[in-house]
Amino acid sequence: MILTNRKIVNDSNFLGTLTHKQLPIKVSYAIAKNISKIERELEIYNKERQKLIDKYCVKDEEGKAIIDENNQLKIADEHLDSWSKDINELLDIEIDIDIHKFNKDDLLNSNCDMTPAELMLIDYMIEE
Repeated sequence: MILTNRKIVNDSNFLGTLTHKQLPIKVSYAIAKNISKIERELEIYNKERQKLIDKYCVKDEEGKAIIDENNQLKIADEHLDSWSKDINELLDIEIDIDIHKFNKDDLLNSNCDMTPAELMLIDYMIEE
């Protein structure tokens, strides 16, 4: 399945919360397997993101990236456009992940309590 780095970055924290829910075993297994695959992709993304941080971020005397009062990386004004272009290009890269799917009936025939937001988050893992 083709996903973007943006999707896996945005969804990664929330996907982890699903591992704490009581789900049918087939559903739980599929989600855990998919999280493992997504985490491998995130490692690659984070390495490439760090390269961009090293390239564009303002650094302190020790060479560490400066974080501003809003907990945001401080990017030099002359590099803002380049940073934005490069980070968005990285986020928009499409990656092919072999998603382990489960049948919607495995979920519907259980008494698990999932919110609509949680279902939307994993919709690409559910097969009809």
